[in-house]
Amino acid sequence: MNNVIVKSPWIMGNVSLRPDKAVQISVVAYEHSAGMPARFCAGLIPAVDLSNRLNQNTFETVVRVIDPTPIANYCNGWPGKEPQFRNVIAEFLGKNGVAFFFDEAEAMDTGAIEVLDALGSELESCADVQIADMVRRIKESGRKHGGNSGLKNAILYMAAHPFSWLDMYHSLIWKKKYNPDDFHFVNLMSLPEERFKVIREFLRGRRPDLCTKYSLIDRYTALCNTPCYIPLEGEPRFVDLISRGRDWCREHYRELATKSVAHKRAHEDFEALLAFLPPDRQ
Repeated sequence: MNNVIVKSPWIMGNVSLRPDKAVQISVVAYEHSAGMPARFCAGLIPAVDLSNRLNQNTFETVVRVIDPTPIANYCNGWPGKEPQFRNVIAEFLGKNGVAFFFDEAEAMDTGAIEVLDALGSELESCADVQIADMVRRIKESGRKHGGNSGLKNAILYMAAHPFSWLDMYHSLIWKKKYNPDDFHFVNLMSLPEERFKVIREFLRGRRPDLCTKYSLIDRYTALCNTPCYIPLEGEPRFVDLISRGRDWCREHYRELATKSVAHKRAHEDFEALLAFLPPDRQ
């Protein structure tokens, strides 16, 4: 049986699949405490495009929207509130004809924290130079943004990644489970997630009892190298896109583009989103 090779301009590298199973495409999104950037839906473009291309090649596809809200709220110390991002995602994917579902992390209760703490200890005790350096950098980033509490919670955040991307399974972290005979599993992630790939691979090797044994296909996207769900300083919000319109947001992104590399990328992502939307959405 020959593989079907699919190429998307929004994804780095081809996706090669046997035409014998449906395809589940995973992409992560959540709502930051500071709100959704106006470019928020740009992060969904690669999943929409890949789903459509696979459908054209007779694959059945479904997009799994990874929702780490309980973990993100806990690790960042954000108060729980009724998020709006699911409505935004549902409208965007629905109008693009994409089958999807939300897969939310479980609440961070004592049992879940104990599981992640144990994996975090594995990371902190690792003598491998590459792992140790990655752990150090992620911990320092956590300390920079949240002090000692941010440092500790950065470890939990690292430990949660193998569960969100289906490398590992525990019902206290993510309850949904999948049959590997039913799906090919394709993970679409922005380049900043590359640093966590090393962590995921290490933890899989240390804890085979938690491994799913899925054959996962990781691909990086050509968008959202500054994650589309994390607003930058001064960046237009999604509410601005709705209330003030495309032109207002575009002008502000243009002005901000010279502020930093991250702001320049955000501007490029917003322009990509506008080019992707049908005329009646602009």
